Amino acid sequence: MADAIAGVDFDQLHDVIEEKLRAQFPAFQLVQFYRDEEERKAPAAKELPALLLELTNFEIDDQGDMGTEQLPLIARFEARIIDTFNQRRAKINVRKLAAGVALYIFQNKHFTQLGKYGVGLSTVEDISEDAFFPELDRFEVWRVDFSTQIVVGENIWKQEGITPIPVYSYVPRVGIPHKDEYKPLSKFKVKL
Repeated sequence: MADAIAGVDFDQLHDVIEEKLRAQFPAFQLVQFYRDEEERKAPAAKELPALLLELTNFEIDDQGDMGTEQLPLIARFEARIIDTFNQRRAKINVRKLAAGVALYIFQNKHFTQLGKYGVGLSTVEDISEDAFFPELDRFEVWRVDFSTQIVVGENIWKQEGITPIPVYSYVPRVGIPHKDEYKPLSKFKVKL
């Protein structure tokens, strides 16, 4: 299997999700995975609206075992959409942005475009107000929960090298002495 699925590259997965959401939603002033500890405080006004992303847990994907000895998982993500209380339309704006993020993930089930790199379908699981984040109690916060199928580890069926191309020739011009006269099978035409 020359096209065997490789295990997920977690750095690439995070980078692509962040990049795609940043490109799709220019309204977000900040799109970021895992803010540093000193940045865990609420975003500054110039960073709003913001989209803060986290991969929160893994679940074993019982249906995802492809017989490759790779670990099939469901990666669960949280996307927090944050806006200020001070704008008159902030309550509507944060909900529109949450619905927009969910719609984008729903319509682009492979939005990471990493299918052959151990990343499967993405599914929206929940869109809700998030009132349980103490650092953000002065803000409008909504959360989009989504999951993505991934596989971890090396594929035992991964092969390296060149896939042979079948060739043909006609008798009596066969064998090693005539190897330069062989033609690829793709050029063989059968007349009916």
